[in-house]
Amino acid sequence: MSQIPTLDLEQYEPVIEEEIGVLDRIKGSTRYAWLGTGQCGGRLVKSFYDLGYKKVLAMNTTYHDLDMLEIPVSQKLLMDIGELGAGKDMERGEKAIRKHQQEIFHLARKTISTQIDHIMVCFGAGGGTGSGSIIGLINIAKRYARYIGLQNPKKKVGVLMTLPTVGESSSPLVAENAYRVATRLSELASAGEISPLIIVDNDKINKMYPGLTVKSFWPSINNTVAGLFDIFNRISNLSTPYTAFDPVDYHSIIESGGCTIMGLTKVKKFDEKYAISEAVKNNLQKTLLASGFDLSTAKLAGCIAVGGKTLMNKLSGLQDNINYAFDVLSEITGRATIHRGIYEDDKESLRVYTIIGGLDIPTGRLEELKSFTVVDVY
Repeated sequence: MSQIPTLDLEQYEPVIEEEIGVLDRIKGSTRYAWLGTGQCGGRLVKSFYDLGYKKVLAMNTTYHDLDMLEIPVSQKLLMDIGELGAGKDMERGEKAIRKHQQEIFHLARKTISTQIDHIMVCFGAGGGTGSGSIIGLINIAKRYARYIGLQNPKKKVGVLMTLPTVGESSSPLVAENAYRVATRLSELASAGEISPLIIVDNDKINKMYPGLTVKSFWPSINNTVAGLFDIFNRISNLSTPYTAFDPVDYHSIIESGGCTIMGLTKVKKFDEKYAISEAVKNNLQKTLLASGFDLSTAKLAGCIAVGGKTLMNKLSGLQDNINYAFDVLSEITGRATIHRGIYEDDKESLRVYTIIGGLDIPTGRLEELKSFTVVDVY
């Protein structure tokens, strides 16, 4: 058999030119891009945009929802399918993402550019546009991650999903849509095909935030979700004279697959021996994220204590109390690897932040959604 000649072209390695795109205004350890689809997804990326994450794109099948978003017009895309939105029809959402996938990719090149480390896709489970387009948008995000040279795109593309309230789920179609897409995404997360999957439970929000006005309800909730996510990115970029929760610690949790939850608590009686450990146990209830997770399935976790300078300098026994809280989290999470952080600021208070990654799906909450469907969904 004759030898096939070697060509010089074989030695050529294509180089992706560094492009800045839209400039971020955050000081976190990780450069995120945020893609939002549907009404809920658009609102969520708007909240991150307001925090300084300027590399956002919002997509929808109706211009009405896009017009309400106060982000640059150049960062919005109308997925026109010749109808006034997708309604609750997931097939229309699927059709829209197929039709406009190249436009989305091109817009990402102009807006997001190459200077990102992780892509998060946001949507609300239950509607037609978001639920129908989410799988296609995840695939576009992975393709874009490969295009700009991110290693292992499965670990670099995550999802932020909201679940409908019990009232919204009383519509069998909404419940069926939500159950189908939540189940599919849970399978992807469990298989390590996306990381992380963050689930925001609107029913839990309703109970935690009674009394909000109609106008302030969704902005308040979305801003709180965005702020909670953002705080870990910012802290992991800070220096400390104590124990650092560094970028490698943060990335290991975000890229651990499965589901991720986060929480925070302000410790009131921080001079009491068990106050901080109780805060660690309770703060996952003070979160807008879904509950019902089996914490013993966690792969990794981070626990960060932030106290005022005076507390750190003068309160005896505080270090022992903080260490005990770290040990308690290790017990709760089934001996998962715990990344620790201790920081100080100018506030005369003590706050504890917890992030847990690699969790199994909350099957109980998904079964509750399934119970609202008219027919069994498999």
